[in-house]
Amino acid sequence: MNNFVLTGLVVIFSIVWSSAFIAGAIALTDFDPFTLLTIRFLLSALLMLPICLSCGGFRLSTHGDRIAIRRGLLLGVLNNALYLGLSFAALQTVRPQVVIVIVSCAPLATSLLSAWWGVEPLSPMKLLGAALGLVGVVVISGVASGMQVDVWGVLMAIGGMLAFASGTVFFRGQGAGLPVLQANFWQSIAGAIALLPMAMVFGQPLAVPSTATMIAMTHLVLVVTIGGMSLWLVLIRISGASTASSYHLLNPFFGVLLAYLILGEPLRMADFIGAALIVIGLLLTTQASGRVRQS
Repeated sequence: MNNFVLTGLVVIFSIVWSSAFIAGAIALTDFDPFTLLTIRFLLSALLMLPICLSCGGFRLSTHGDRIAIRRGLLLGVLNNALYLGLSFAALQTVRPQVVIVIVSCAPLATSLLSAWWGVEPLSPMKLLGAALGLVGVVVISGVASGMQVDVWGVLMAIGGMLAFASGTVFFRGQGAGLPVLQANFWQSIAGAIALLPMAMVFGQPLAVPSTATMIAMTHLVLVVTIGGMSLWLVLIRISGASTASSYHLLNPFFGVLLAYLILGEPLRMADFIGAALIVIGLLLTTQASGRVRQS
């Protein structure tokens, strides 16, 4: 794929993924995390259902079809139920900046898991690029202020990050033959089913959502879950698990920028310094992957 097109897809993906933090913060004023995620994935699955039916996404005639569905469901447990469920739960006791930094460790975890499972080779330049990008994330988030954090909340965020990294490597290694939209559909089904009991046990009573919450939910369903997740699976196939995971290092910067544009939060010099470090880290990671493909 043309580098210019790939860069455009990466930027679009990062903006869409980052916007989930803004929309999620708005929607959480009327919903608890588990109820919000359950409704989000259920609505996403219902909207993707007609397309999957028209494309034959529910065939069970062959062993390969059944394997594809099982892989999609497992991907949903990792990406939707565990990653988002644990991350949103961690936000109840841990500052968002800390959760963002922990989740942004995914490129390092993905590189290590890819090498361990034999999916992709591990190179020093990949690790250097991911580590440099992580430093940029820390600079942007301001997490180095030394404030105390809740241990259980941190452990939940770490568990969510490891689940997301595992899902990335799993799709790269086992989901090559699975259509992207079909994989996204089964992901949403698995996420809704897995999180429904949590919503029923720990959720809050449903109330009539505000207009802002309804707009935020619409954005989460259409733009983030259907559009953003589908684009994410495409990027894994194009770039590989490790490189695609490194694209998430851009998310804190775009999150800060969107918070400035939408919520009116101020921009700091640290935001631009961190963004520069992230760009350098991404360039190192991308160049390392390009050398591996040429060799």
